[in-house]
Amino acid sequence: MPDTFSKKKRSQIMSKVKSKETNLELCFRKLLIGYRFRYQPKVFGKPDFALKKLKIAIFIDSCFWHKCPKHFRKPNSNISYWKPKINRNVERAKEVNKQFKKDGWIVFRFWEHDIKVNPEKCINKVSEKFGRM
Repeated sequence: MPDTFSKKKRSQIMSKVKSKETNLELCFRKLLIGYRFRYQPKVFGKPDFALKKLKIAIFIDSCFWHKCPKHFRKPNSNISYWKPKINRNVERAKEVNKQFKKDGWIVFRFWEHDIKVNPEKCINKVSEKFGRM
């Protein structure tokens, strides 16, 4: 099925999709106040938050882009584009987790819906690892 927008209009729409400072990240960042987590640090794998000193990386995975088993909906159009793209995101996440663990890091991955429903539960999981909060 062809795109309903022109190339220029589609480009304009896609440029509005944020990769930083999403509502989920901002919500989670507020809960991390008091910790020395860095937001969007320049670290392998590009975690959303990291505490280098304690080697803790936190990723916030959206249900669509990372193929959430509960909420993922397959796109109806341009499947030949979306299927490999999303599958690659899932594979990359596994590779990043493996590398971080190999390097002695603790990795947390939270689904978008977990943060929306119960962000405190996510923060508590992180705080348990270094006994504060």
